[in-house]
Amino acid sequence: MMIKCLRDIWTVARHELLDSVRGKRFAVVLLVYIAGTMLACNACISVLHRLENQISETLMLSASSSPGAVTDALMKSKSFQRMIIELVKDREVAMELLSVPPLALIYAGLAFTFTPILIMLSTPSRIAHELASGSARFALVRTTRGAWCTGKFLGQALEIILPLMLSAVGAWAIARIRVPDMADTTVVWALITYGWKVWIYCLAFIGLGLGVSQFCRSVNHATAFGLIIWTGLTVLYHAANHYAGEGLREAWNIVPVLLPAGHRLALWRSDPTRVIPAIVYLVTIAMVYFSIGHIFFRKRNL
Repeated sequence: MMIKCLRDIWTVARHELLDSVRGKRFAVVLLVYIAGTMLACNACISVLHRLENQISETLMLSASSSPGAVTDALMKSKSFQRMIIELVKDREVAMELLSVPPLALIYAGLAFTFTPILIMLSTPSRIAHELASGSARFALVRTTRGAWCTGKFLGQALEIILPLMLSAVGAWAIARIRVPDMADTTVVWALITYGWKVWIYCLAFIGLGLGVSQFCRSVNHATAFGLIIWTGLTVLYHAANHYAGEGLREAWNIVPVLLPAGHRLALWRSDPTRVIPAIVYLVTIAMVYFSIGHIFFRKRNL
């Protein structure tokens, strides 16, 4: 029974992945994602170049022909370190980030910010579309609802690996062309590492999107409902950080634990004792969000 369930999950995941990849929408999203990452990295490198030239003028040094010449000195300066600590609001995390190649930080910042948005624009429609068209009935004759939905989750999780990895390659290519010194093997490893961390982070949003999708029969309603919930969770996270304090206000500290954004900062770390618990929390959150929708779906009349 267990072997059949696992086989069904893999079969559904494979069909989900192939169906998504064959669609024109996936090709458009993939191109936009990769192009957006490359353009953003190129813009950041240009800003870095102008900043370095401005610093060189201030210090009456000769202007650099390519960005990266004074970046190391800038990142090691006390003033810059204090600025990063104030921005991150965590000294340990800030000091770790200062040791990471700048290109990897740019890529990770873009991926952590925009990948969840793309997921919430596409994932909530996956189950709702098949419920609306009636095609779900043909699939559910051959397998259980649990295996079918789990296969959908696995397929969506596999789908986002390609955009994340290709965008990392694109960011590295831009750096290799413009700043060869910033595109060595250390940068490649950092890009791959952050790519997988972003993938783990996005599992929670896939769980949220598919959880919403199991409630809705209309594609438009599912997408709108998913975006509303995602926006509400984002506002709730920032509200919890703002109002958390002593006394009764300590209850606000529970909120970030239940939200994906509450574990994002830990994924920036390199310490396994911080990263592994964050991964466990994010996978658990993904399963909880997904299961809430499935509790309703397994009892609904198709």
